[in-house]
Amino acid sequence: MKVPTRYFGEIEVEENKFILFPWGLPGFENLRQFLLLEEEGFFWLQSVEERDVIFAVCDPFLYFPNYEVDIPSSECQALGIVSEEEVIILTIMNIQSPENIKVNLLAPVIINCRLRMGKQIILENERYSLHHPLFPEKANSSAG
Repeated sequence: MKVPTRYFGEIEVEENKFILFPWGLPGFENLRQFLLLEEEGFFWLQSVEERDVIFAVCDPFLYFPNYEVDIPSSECQALGIVSEEEVIILTIMNIQSPENIKVNLLAPVIINCRLRMGKQIILENERYSLHHPLFPEKANSSAG
């Protein structure tokens, strides 16, 4: 199937590569099918239904090794998760400039790789924010 994308033009993708978000994403509840794309070490969550809806995402554990995600059992059940090996956790990034990138650590995107199904959940952890600097040292040095 050909999928039009915002940054990558039209790409050919097998439908079994789609990730179903049965509840959509907050603010985009009407969009249910996404692709996880990789380009030069960057990851993108591209809507299949709307070419202009694309999110830059990253593996938060690469940047925040102490990041903890406790997925509630109700969410595990909704996503059909039976083992942590089948789960990918991503965070949505807000890229204002190369020096000013923020990540949403409060609401990670949980993907069950086996069932190709995902959901963005809100953690009940006050340590995390919607706009956490990806590179805190750069954020602090440019604040002055």
